[in-house]
Amino acid sequence: MPSLLFAFCLFLFSTNSSQAENLTNIQPNSTIKLTKKTASIFINPASLKTDWLLASHSIPVIDSGLRVEKKTQLATDITQLSPSSASWVLSPSGIKINAIFNDVLTLSFSTTANLKIDRNNPIALTWFSLPAKAVNTLLLPFNEGMRIPINHPTLINYIAKTYSGSNTTQDLKMPFWSAKISNNKELKSADVVSYQLITATNNRLLFSVVDKRLHMQASHEFTPLNRNEHFSVQISLGDSELSGAKQYRQWRQHQKLAVPLSKKRQQQPELERLIGASHVYLFGQDLLAVEDVSDWWGLKDWYFTQDDLLPSKEATKELGLLKQGKNWLSAYEKRFLIENINTSINQYFPVKQDNIKNQFDAAQQRKAWLQTQAGAYLINPKRWGQGLSEDMINTLMEAKLTKLWLGLDNWMPAFYQPNIVDKAKAAGYLIGTYDSYNTAIKKGINDNWLTAQLPDDMRKNCAIENANGKQQKGFRGNGFYLHPSCQLEYVEQRINDIILYGRFNSLFLDVDATAMAREDYSAQRQSNETEMLEAFNHRMSSITKKQNIILGSEDGNGLTTQGIAFAHGMETVGFGWTDKEMKTDRISPYFLGAWYPDYKPDFFFKSSEVKEPYKTVYFSPKYSIPLYQTVFHDELINSHHWHTDSIKFSNVQVERDLTMMLYNTPAMIHLNREESNNTSKQRVKTLQHYQTGFLPIHSVLWNTSLIDFSWLDSSGKVQQTTYSDGSIIIANFSNEDHSLSAGMMIPSQSILAILSNNTKIKWAPQ
Repeated sequence: MPSLLFAFCLFLFSTNSSQAENLTNIQPNSTIKLTKKTASIFINPASLKTDWLLASHSIPVIDSGLRVEKKTQLATDITQLSPSSASWVLSPSGIKINAIFNDVLTLSFSTTANLKIDRNNPIALTWFSLPAKAVNTLLLPFNEGMRIPINHPTLINYIAKTYSGSNTTQDLKMPFWSAKISNNKELKSADVVSYQLITATNNRLLFSVVDKRLHMQASHEFTPLNRNEHFSVQISLGDSELSGAKQYRQWRQHQKLAVPLSKKRQQQPELERLIGASHVYLFGQDLLAVEDVSDWWGLKDWYFTQDDLLPSKEATKELGLLKQGKNWLSAYEKRFLIENINTSINQYFPVKQDNIKNQFDAAQQRKAWLQTQAGAYLINPKRWGQGLSEDMINTLMEAKLTKLWLGLDNWMPAFYQPNIVDKAKAAGYLIGTYDSYNTAIKKGINDNWLTAQLPDDMRKNCAIENANGKQQKGFRGNGFYLHPSCQLEYVEQRINDIILYGRFNSLFLDVDATAMAREDYSAQRQSNETEMLEAFNHRMSSITKKQNIILGSEDGNGLTTQGIAFAHGMETVGFGWTDKEMKTDRISPYFLGAWYPDYKPDFFFKSSEVKEPYKTVYFSPKYSIPLYQTVFHDELINSHHWHTDSIKFSNVQVERDLTMMLYNTPAMIHLNREESNNTSKQRVKTLQHYQTGFLPIHSVLWNTSLIDFSWLDSSGKVQQTTYSDGSIIIANFSNEDHSLSAGMMIPSQSILAILSNNTKIKWAPQ
């Protein structure tokens, strides 16, 4: 990326000899005029107020408000380089601005060599102020896509409270936004202004409510580590709400950053398994499940005669004195017994050294010992397992679920039952495990957090150093966050071992695709945000090339997509992190659930409701728009964040399901052994139902782009997506049937897909 950026900046600031001969100095208080064909752009060089004149109609692009370190600036050395380009210098900051008008307007800002920048005091440039009086709608990719009327009280107050201060790498999922100009019949084909951050790092978006309208500003920071990078933004006009996304898609293609799924499938034929697949997370990481017991009293009596297993005091108190014929074992007591046996076995066969082979050996020792010592009370050991078992795979196959991505939250279930991984692959599934290399913790803090058990020298030497000299705390304040370029050899070796012993054909790498960029001031690296994004992309690409697995990651943000075929997080993002009703109020219908028991945490399996304002902001179809799918539909398959599978929220089930089908994105369902005992289990039946709609549609559309999005009514309750092969999908979110052209009708709360292969598919949520 730096080479591309350097080449772009050389082009931007170079002029040929004929241009040099035509340099024109402009008076300090003058307005700069740039022309291209019949269009003109007028820029106030001191305030950066910008207007675009097209067909005799002025379109406001940027309002007055330029500041450097919160101070107004004077424009000096204003030079007209050509009819379509100009440059000037801000005083007293010394920041230089270049403007080029070539169908799009490109603004580039750079610092001078003599400008002092301290690591604790970066230079803040506020360059953008929204012309709020002229705008009626903002289009923001904080998730798949938000459509925000800037005078909607609920929406604008939430945006100002929640998203002000957002960065444009991780928070803004793609580095652009669009503003729809207020209705004006004369504007016709040029009513959407889009702003793409060519330099997407070190930026902040600020939102506030002024006079009952949403106000927006954007700023950029020049730091000691990025001062040699020009900050550039590209502004364009379009005729639809998807214009900004289409412009970004085209830019990515020109920069050779886009790799379509069709090309990825050529390189990795196994990607065929991902087409039309629903995504399933399997919970439970221990060896035994309740379903694995054939003789409960025999197992209980055996356990309490095993001095080496050291039953806990609680287990001895609650279970030790129970006698067959005198007592009976409740469901709770059975689960409690299994939990204690699993804990005892894990402690009896600990992992002696922190490496993958020893973890695999420990898993096999536990299984072999338990089979020898307690096999008489258990079913065939080939069928054991909480989160991965032969019975589970058999159920999925019996349910005729032909395309699935199966993900483990921990690789230990595969180490217990590698043959079941082979069985899943033979059934046609992708199966992988969650892995991460972004947080490292000390040994003994949380030994069950396997991904964070990294070598001490890696934890110490790879920790990111902030500008204040302190190391960046890791996930939830534990350990440290690590630089993705550090000790890549170790990362690649551990992943190789995980795949070798787990026999996976897929892998989910947490965090890497979130574009969580930071500056690292450690002496051995001195890395800026752009370089960190490059390191994430390099790591993902390297894993895919060397391991030849189908790689996925979190979010799939626009800046970190190299090497991955799928992502989780864009279709439902996290929200309400500090909301007490959602987090701690156990009697509230909005309570998300506790993080236990491990084999079936309520947080993932409990049904909840969504409260306001989240319901309106995130799940109202009227305020959603497929920006991400417009860019990535034929490049990257995305689904929900694993915190919120497709059936998590009962009161927005219809909206989520119809949106999923409309945007042609896969469902996500959580399973464990208990929820997959047979084909009559509700979650299995739900997967069957999703497959009837998504599989045949995605099998046609997976390699097409989403080219249009429209409302078929005035209220946004009937929406249509159009794909590059001519296929359309119509979703009716309303409670009434809706008549379409040619005498067709779409029932309430359903979708109709009319595909390019002449297939029509009707589907409705359960």
